[in-house]
Amino acid sequence: MKQTKYLFLSIKPEFANKIIAKEKTIELRKVRPHVNQGDYVVIYASSPTMSVVGFGQIKQIIEMSPDDMWNTYSSKLGIDRTRFDIYFQDKDKAVGIEFESIKKVQPVITLDKIREVDQTFCPPQSYRYVSNGQIISLLKELL
Repeated sequence: MKQTKYLFLSIKPEFANKIIAKEKTIELRKVRPHVNQGDYVVIYASSPTMSVVGFGQIKQIIEMSPDDMWNTYSSKLGIDRTRFDIYFQDKDKAVGIEFESIKKVQPVITLDKIREVDQTFCPPQSYRYVSNGQIISLLKELL
């Protein structure tokens, strides 16, 4: 039986907001996370927002050359070509995490609130995996 994973993604607020607004449906990464279609994603807007702003499911993981990624999916990436090229400079592979069923968390869950439940919690630089138990525990404490 497949174990569902929960991917906690740190994303710059500009892009996190575009994901919530459904203007960006693919998050770009240089390294493929170990998740699959149907796994869950928690969207954390990094500094200065420092809050969980959304959650949803992973539709698919896309791996291809940066040029192919841009040519195929540019309308879903929420980034301009200049910043895209800088991000993938000297890279042979681009990874896209395509989302579906993204929901806005209202009110947002601040880092301070998360630390009331888990004092040791540190948001990741890029991403980390969290367990179902951690998610349920956090939600029970906050709701």
